[in-house]
Amino acid sequence: MILNYVRNKHVYTTEPENNLLLVCATSEETFFSARVEVTVKLPDLEVVEILGKIKRSPFTRCQEAVSALPQTLGLRIGPGIIKLVHNLVGGTKGCPQLANLVLECTDAVILHFTTEPLKEILKKEGEEQIVAYQEFLRKNPRLFNSCVAFAPDSPLTKGIKEGL
Repeated sequence: MILNYVRNKHVYTTEPENNLLLVCATSEETFFSARVEVTVKLPDLEVVEILGKIKRSPFTRCQEAVSALPQTLGLRIGPGIIKLVHNLVGGTKGCPQLANLVLECTDAVILHFTTEPLKEILKKEGEEQIVAYQEFLRKNPRLFNSCVAFAPDSPLTKGIKEGL
């Protein structure tokens, strides 16, 4: 017996207009198909609009979870967003696949603003690179404690927490 399973995810952001950033994520799988659109207000990174559609799912709870998406309005992209989205949209009564699409959107927002500056930082070396990371964190305080590199005990964050 040959099993056939395919998964394609696409995530993209639009250039900010009127201090709003639109992020779209789609997932096309053999048994699941969905789309999520998230509009984020800048510079707060606050979710101000969210739309979702399940085209195909073996679970009725995924269709029902679309109605939970408005509960994410007002959330700010930063520390704690993963747990909040999983509790509001995913979890045992929700749809983990839909929650993951929402989180793909939040990741895309962060990458939209951090990829180019981080490429420039990587061109530097030694102490100059550490200072560049620290300046980057001062400009992007929501990234503080968002990953191991920006954890409070990391050398990259030395002296940063007091300045935020």
